[in-house]
Amino acid sequence: MLIRTQEPEINQLTFHNILLPQYHELTNKIPFYQLISGAQDVLRLEIIFKAGSLYEPKESVAHFTSKMLSEGTKSFSAKEIQEKIAYYGAFMELNSGFDRAAFTVYCLAKHLDKLLPIISQIITEPTFPEQELETLKLISLQSLRVNMEKTSFIASSKFRKLLFGNHPYGNCMTEEGINSITREDLIAFHSKYYSLSNATILITGGGKTNYFELINNHFGTRAIGTQQPIVDSPASWGVPTKEVIVKENSIQSSIRLGCPLFTINNEDYYKTSILIEILGGYFGSRLMKNIREDKGYTYGIHSNFAVMKNNGYLVIGTDVNKENTRATLEEIYKEINHLKTEHVSQDELSLVKNYLKGSFINSINTSYAQADKFKTLLFNNLPDNFYEVYFNTLSTITAEDLQTTAIKYFNLDNFYEVVVGAK
Repeated sequence: MLIRTQEPEINQLTFHNILLPQYHELTNKIPFYQLISGAQDVLRLEIIFKAGSLYEPKESVAHFTSKMLSEGTKSFSAKEIQEKIAYYGAFMELNSGFDRAAFTVYCLAKHLDKLLPIISQIITEPTFPEQELETLKLISLQSLRVNMEKTSFIASSKFRKLLFGNHPYGNCMTEEGINSITREDLIAFHSKYYSLSNATILITGGGKTNYFELINNHFGTRAIGTQQPIVDSPASWGVPTKEVIVKENSIQSSIRLGCPLFTINNEDYYKTSILIEILGGYFGSRLMKNIREDKGYTYGIHSNFAVMKNNGYLVIGTDVNKENTRATLEEIYKEINHLKTEHVSQDELSLVKNYLKGSFINSINTSYAQADKFKTLLFNNLPDNFYEVYFNTLSTITAEDLQTTAIKYFNLDNFYEVVVGAK
């Protein structure tokens, strides 16, 4: 019987590792993973390529190649592709990030065999029709012009450009870059980076059925040739810079600041990610309490550990009224210095530990979420116990550990700063 006058017992959160998918190799050596989970007749098929902006020879090529895959094949027009996908109640996504590009389809498991022939053509036989490309370029130009009126967009783009310079990680979409894209650019990029020898296939869900034979029949029997080595080049950091971009008639300033860090493989990743969470990673963080709750300068401020395959960095972002710009910057740097000069209290540390443990457990509550966690392991060559070590670190990390980490990595001489909107 529930006794409402008595506090419920508080139990310590315990670690539960993610489910790891079964691994198979298709006949032609394409890696295939299947995470068999649940009884529902719904699955997610992902075909993932090392084809992100890291590899593009010119600005925006990776983005446009990804978006144009479904705009026509040798046998189907863009309209026919959309009609066939919709007929089977499926949903298709095309995404390109810093390191990888992914073709994703959500569908009923019973329809996968009917969808695979067209999926195969989208991946291997896109035609990149000129008319559809010009339409996409016009849409992209319009979207860019709208975004260029937003101080937050300009600040984020400029901050990455300062960090990475001319390295592809620093590429930002521009009108000149969009206008320069040609069909030949997309064909060349697709030929090199969308080769099946550069693919990884992952199925999540779909009940208890093993889909190896079905996938192998459509992709494993194809000749894939010899893949040229794909070089992953880390960026060289630029010179730490502070830059103000005046945006006339803007009533707010967008602030982006941070410093170079490292990749997820670094031994200090766990401690640094926890430190960044304390600084500004959740609603009760130091930056939120100070700048939002105490000062009222902003509706929201956050810090984030941005991690790519070859680089990682701290970024702090907020939007404030122009008259509060300088005071906000001073408070941000003050909070960073506090982490270097003072121990985090035990109460705050316990709160953050429990919050992060709960967030982790909540982040693996579906089979798709578990597959996403697995992809982090797979594409960063991390051990299977990576998340267990993280969870254990949450239990054992001390205030002294956090202060040492802050002193080691939060050198203000290494910080980049961008303000857009303030005079």
